[in-house]
Formats: sequence, structure tokens, C-alpha cells
Amino acid sequence: MAKYDGKALLPWDFVKKYVIPNILTNPDSWHMFPQQIRKYFGKNDPDKNVPVGQISMRVNEVCNLRCGSCGQWGENGHLRKKLERGEKLNQLDFEVVKRLVFETRRDHPFYYIWGGEPTMWKPLVPLFQEMAKYKLKGSIVSNSQDLDRIIEDLIDTGALQILFLSLDGWDAASQNHLRSPANGKTSDNFEKTMNIIAKVDEIKKRKNLQFPLVIPITVVSNHNHAHLADIHRLVLDKAQLHPFYFGWFITEERADLHEKVFENRFGYKPKNHRGYLKSCFDDVNAAETASQIKLVKKMSKGRTCVPQFLPDIETEEQVRRYYSDHAWHCGYPHCDSIYFIAEVTPEGFMTPCRDYQDYVCGNIYEKSFYDIWNGPEYKKFRKEMKKGLMPVCTRCCGLQGF
Repeated sequence: MAKYDGKALLPWDFVKKYVIPNILTNPDSWHMFPQQIRKYFGKNDPDKNVPVGQISMRVNEVCNLRCGSCGQWGENGHLRKKLERGEKLNQLDFEVVKRLVFETRRDHPFYYIWGGEPTMWKPLVPLFQEMAKYKLKGSIVSNSQDLDRIIEDLIDTGALQILFLSLDGWDAASQNHLRSPANGKTSDNFEKTMNIIAKVDEIKKRKNLQFPLVIPITVVSNHNHAHLADIHRLVLDKAQLHPFYFGWFITEERADLHEKVFENRFGYKPKNHRGYLKSCFDDVNAAETASQIKLVKKMSKGRTCVPQFLPDIETEEQVRRYYSDHAWHCGYPHCDSIYFIAEVTPEGFMTPCRDYQDYVCGNIYEKSFYDIWNGPEYKKFRKEMKKGLMPVCTRCCGLQGF
């Protein structure tokens, strides 16, 4: 994968095979041309009102798995701590979500639906039906645990364009170890995930559909860095894109420094960032990982599924630096997603940041979307980020994947 001015570009093979044909043959996607031009060539002015390109909705906080790589429910996850304190876990109200969809429809934003685990949010299918009314498209990020019962209904809406599925293991034992059930019982998440991939392929063939594109996501960790090729082999001809994320995590030193920088800029201390203190990334072998990256790229030539590494590092030296030098921004020196992507939390808060959602610009239960999106708090954040990244930003998937 390449970059343009510090902005991540999709792999050319993926663009050529899937993105361009979709745009050329589907008039509903033509609005993507001006969006992409603005994304890569527009000048980001924090004082100007801008259209929204993507609305990322974290629809709930509950999850049926407990995964070590998770900043919400992992070992220091902020939702794990919240539940331990006896606090209520939140979810978005569907009537408010419907209003937001209607209000923003003219910008044709892409919807990125996640959680928690979004399949545990009851109005998930109705949300995609609502999006379809206005010819809007979106994606779901799921762990597959409870997806089978609704996947065909979601596809039938015509609005589900991308299905992101968590795939960290190379076989049943490894996947089920890395992604274990919240209730402590035995559950074969590997089987569920592979069955969903097969089922979506069958539905698309039976109904002669191009979408949704199936995109498994693998988080590189202590446990699987020597098996990246084995994981990729599972989906070589069953998926369209396979992103490998080097884990988004921080150190105690960066966490402390972030609190000082954040408080200096915004007047209060952040809290959620400490959910990204994780031990599952402290023993990744750089040489082995670099070797696996080469193997993944070699085995992918001429196959259906295109691999992607985020951030786009591949040498032993780069991988080692990623895990040891948290001041290194990996070639992504500034945050551009804050001009295109609106993040909505289960409480209804709008925040500019994907992972570290401490800065709040307003609440969609109380204000209209555009009053917040183009409001003073959003513009203040954009101005502050013009001064440079904050300490935790260098390990943020929203920065490196945008």
C-alpha cells in the first residue's frame, strides 16, 4: 500500500478489481469521485464548514467476546472497567439514528457500523433498510458470533457494501483462544467466522450480487505474527481485501504524556486512552513478521484476495521500530480523518476521534448533526490538531488507515 501526502491509499490491485468497476457501473456510487478528490487533494481548513464523507457509529457497548487486542474489552479496556464499576452500558436510540440518516442524506456519507458488537444491537437490519431508502451504503464490523441469523436480511437491503470480519487465528484452537466468549463457555468462533465467509459467497452467487465485499481483519499480535501467511491462506479465494493491522496500543510513558498534552490543549484529562495499554503486542518478533509479510504478498499474486498492511511497513527494521519507538508516526504526520469522518458514540456523543473518544463536540440527542459537525468544538479540535499529533495518535488505526 502507498501513501499520498501522509494519507493511506488502498492497494492498487483492490482498486482495479473492485472499486473502479463498482463506481463505473453503479450510478449510486458516482458521488465517491468528488469525495475522493476532496480527500486527497483538498485543503483542510479548520475554519470552514465541510460535507461529511463517513459517519462511524458505535451503536452499542456490549460484546459477546473478550479479545486481548481490544481497547474496549481487553485487559485494560475502558468498557471492562466501566462494567466493573457497575455503570450502565449504553446503546444508540434508533429513532435518533433515523433522524441523523435523514438529515445527512444529501452528503451521501458512507456508514461504518461497529460496537461493542453491532449484531447485538436489535435495530441493525432496520438501520440498513433505512439507509437503503436514500440509496446510502455502509459496512459492518463484526466478530461473526451472532451474525448468521441476520446476514441474508442485511444483504437483501442492498445497503451493505462491506462486511468486516475479525480473523486473528489460523485454525480453530488459535482463533478461539484469541477471541473467547464473554460468558466463559466454549464456543467455536473460528467455525462461525469461516461459515459466514462461505455463506456470504453462496448468497452473492445465488442472487448474482457484487456486494457485500468480504474483508477479514487480522490484528498482528504476540500470538499470530508467525502465522500471517496461514491466516491469509484461509481467505485467498474467499475474500476481496485482507487488512493486517499492527496493533493499536500505547505505553505507560505515552499514556502519561498524552494526559499532559491533552489537558494543556483542552483543559481536562482524558480517560479512555488507557484501554489501549495492552500486553499482547510486547513480544512480536520483527524478523519473523517481516518474513511473513513477504510470504503473504508472494502467495497473493493472481488470487482473489488482496493483502494490505496498516500502517504500510514491511521491513524488519520498520516492524521493530513500530513496536519500540512510539514517537514514530510511521509516515502519517497529520490527522485528516477529522475533516471527513464523524464518530458517534453509544451515548449519542459526537467525537472527532476513532479510538480515543475523550473529546466531545456535542450530542445528537440534543443538537442537529451539522450544528455539531460544523460547530465551534469540532473546529477547535481541528485547529489544535494543526499544531501536531498528540502522543497516542501515532498508534491509531483511524490515522494510519484513512
